[in-house]
Amino acid sequence: MNKFLAVALLSALATPAFADSSNLSGLYAGATLGTGSASFSAPVGSGLVVDNTKSRPVYGVFGGYRYTPNLAAELAYTGVSYIYTTAAGTRYLSKQIAFSLTAVGSYPINDVFSIYGKLGVASSSSENDSVGEQNTRRFGPTFGAGAEYRITPKIAARLGIDSYAVAATIPTVAPAVKQSSTATVVNAGLSYSF
Repeated sequence: MNKFLAVALLSALATPAFADSSNLSGLYAGATLGTGSASFSAPVGSGLVVDNTKSRPVYGVFGGYRYTPNLAAELAYTGVSYIYTTAAGTRYLSKQIAFSLTAVGSYPINDVFSIYGKLGVASSSSENDSVGEQNTRRFGPTFGAGAEYRITPKIAARLGIDSYAVAATIPTVAPAVKQSSTATVVNAGLSYSF
């Protein structure tokens, strides 16, 4: 009986703190870490072999403004993927990064757990160290989904998957060829609400 009362009392004390967190609005910021990949292929007749290394580590930082508990606007910087291009035994490194602006809609399951969806636009950049640091850019849609768990009223953990439109310049003898693809990133992160 005493254990039952203790659990009931703790639950009653904890609930208001998290209930208030569901009404959060204002600024928030955070960081993510995960894995990502994109698929590129060598141009026909180029003699190149493209090795799309999978599950490379990716990182990101994000910040946003929560207008209501269910709607936010978010800016993010994400390392999307890395690819290696092998030509005649030479390895070329291409780094994909993306800046994105998205609308984030959240749906609370309870006081501490919610699911979310993101939709917006991203500017991706591919920096290739093969021929004078070629830089290929692409502007396109981005979207994602995930879940968020509120650890405290101000700190939350999130797990999500995001998709970005990306491009890379595949080195050839002449000329270099730009290719478009989609990068998929699975990440986990923490956010802090101000």
